[in-house]
Amino acid sequence: MEDPATVLEEVIKNALTDPSNKQKIKGLNKTLQFKPSGADPFYLEIANDTATVKKGNAQNAVATIIMSAQDMVDMFRGKLNPISAFMSGRLRVEGNLFEAQSLAALLG
Repeated sequence: MEDPATVLEEVIKNALTDPSNKQKIKGLNKTLQFKPSGADPFYLEIANDTATVKKGNAQNAVATIIMSAQDMVDMFRGKLNPISAFMSGRLRVEGNLFEAQSLAALLG
């Protein structure tokens, strides 16, 4: 199985080659925590007009996304719809749900 943090890092890197995606994060300053079951926690830090994936637990996350590691990989790859996953209970969000949804805008 692929590592969810590595997959997110790859997807974010590719997304930020598109100027319209760079515009989406311009001026943002927030951190999203990810807790995949069966894999190490990691977080996405959006600041200074860039997005960086880091290992571990963030101190200031606005939302925490909890799901299986495989579901997380599938969501990052566009194979699993985050809204459907949330509605079916495969994805849980702790914290600000609307901030978590902003990730979908960057990925999609």
